[in-house]
Amino acid sequence: MATPPREDEMTSDDPTALADTQPDASSAPRTRPHNTDRLFLRQLPFYARHGVYDAERELGQRFIIDVDCWLDTRPAAWADDAALTVSYQGIYEQVAAVVADDPVHLIETLAERISTRLLDHFEMVEQVRVVVHKPGAPVTGVFGDVGIEIVRTR
Repeated sequence: MATPPREDEMTSDDPTALADTQPDASSAPRTRPHNTDRLFLRQLPFYARHGVYDAERELGQRFIIDVDCWLDTRPAAWADDAALTVSYQGIYEQVAAVVADDPVHLIETLAERISTRLLDHFEMVEQVRVVVHKPGAPVTGVFGDVGIEIVRTR
């Protein structure tokens, strides 16, 4: 009976050597990642006065916001209880409050403020994704969409 090679003698050419050193997947604890459930709101339209240029701040323009919130929805689902999850209406109201607040120059700033507000107001939310679309951006040329997407975690 051959003795197994020492760890320092193993090479990647020997597939059994690498397999023997890997932990047994069946013995690993089976934990569910916390952020597998995603609540989302899409294409929230707002009119606001954000932008770098004076005309953008004077005239205003459309902004479209997408929001994703990751949280564990199992307690709410099992109990069929809305109080155990995050309200779509509550998310909408927080986004609207930020968009209507003091104008900012950058949509990056707007996205950051929205993500911070959502994480501050909804303790159950572990991670957020905020996309700010600026369909009327002052870009010379033809384009379908411009915007910023950020992801923030507690």
